[in-house]
Amino acid sequence: MSSGQWSEPRDRVAAARSAAVLILVGAVVILAFAAVDPSIASGWQRVAVLAAAAVAIPCAALLYRRGHRAPTALWVALPAGGVVLITSLDFATDDASAAGQVFLAFPVLFASSQLRRPAAVGITVLTVAADAVLALALLPFERAVTDVAFVGATLGVMTVLLVVSGEQRDALVARLTALAAIDPLTGLATRRVLDEAAHTALAREGRTTTALLVLDLDRFKTINDSRGHPVGDDALAHVAALLRSRERPGMVLSRLGGDELAVLVTERAGGTAETLAQEVAELVRSHPLPTPEGPLALSVSIGVAYARDGVRTLRALYSAADEALYRAKTGGRDRVAVNDGAPPRPPADG
Repeated sequence: MSSGQWSEPRDRVAAARSAAVLILVGAVVILAFAAVDPSIASGWQRVAVLAAAAVAIPCAALLYRRGHRAPTALWVALPAGGVVLITSLDFATDDASAAGQVFLAFPVLFASSQLRRPAAVGITVLTVAADAVLALALLPFERAVTDVAFVGATLGVMTVLLVVSGEQRDALVARLTALAAIDPLTGLATRRVLDEAAHTALAREGRTTTALLVLDLDRFKTINDSRGHPVGDDALAHVAALLRSRERPGMVLSRLGGDELAVLVTERAGGTAETLAQEVAELVRSHPLPTPEGPLALSVSIGVAYARDGVRTLRALYSAADEALYRAKTGGRDRVAVNDGAPPRPPADG
């Protein structure tokens, strides 16, 4: 894991708002403390406390509104700076009491709930070390050791629980995202994944090499009606497996819906989309679906469209490929057609 990854928060917006709330709460409590504690009623101690609160409040507001745009380094610097500031204020007010030490939990709470494991552990170690310096400098030795032991244990348990909980949540989100990106029947990517990849490809220079293939399983309704929907599902999965056998880097294989599959071909794939389409059509033709009643012959019609003048948006690319698919269907099925720029027509059934 690179330094940029371990210091990057799980969610920038949530991290910014969490930091803002913790800073604001700390500032308000510090101001209240300064108002009622006679030990800092005057002098430079009061100036230090009020200055810290005065800086903290606008910083909290700025973080809440724009913190998600902050550079990556800030997310570790923020809790680390909090440890230094809290320890400095405790030294300035000669306060190593429980009230003074408890605020050291704030940086750990933020790091453990918002950052990755290395950053959370690092901040926790820094915080315990700062608390040890504070306690040993201001308290009798035996009491200092006791306080540091209790504070260290508390912060350590907090870190473990929050980090493990965050990692479990990350794993669950990643699993749900992966499931949402894959069609369960065919194992191909979903339409959303294809759309995102196509948007990216079309935005690049050299996009004229980007192409879209739209495949339609011929007479799919007849297969469902005569053999049943389970066999229809098997036919789709069979064609998808054949399609994956021709996959190479620079391609995105997707199920658009129903019996329509699609392949996005970018410049990284090499070759031509039309050649790939011919290969896929021949592959499906020569590999019937095994069934208990015997092999079931299958075929696909394929429409091919290239990104070029007049076809520079995702909608236009889909429309051009769909028009080519219509021509393949009306031309007799089991064939490949390449869009030639003619006006689109309504799709053919089956």
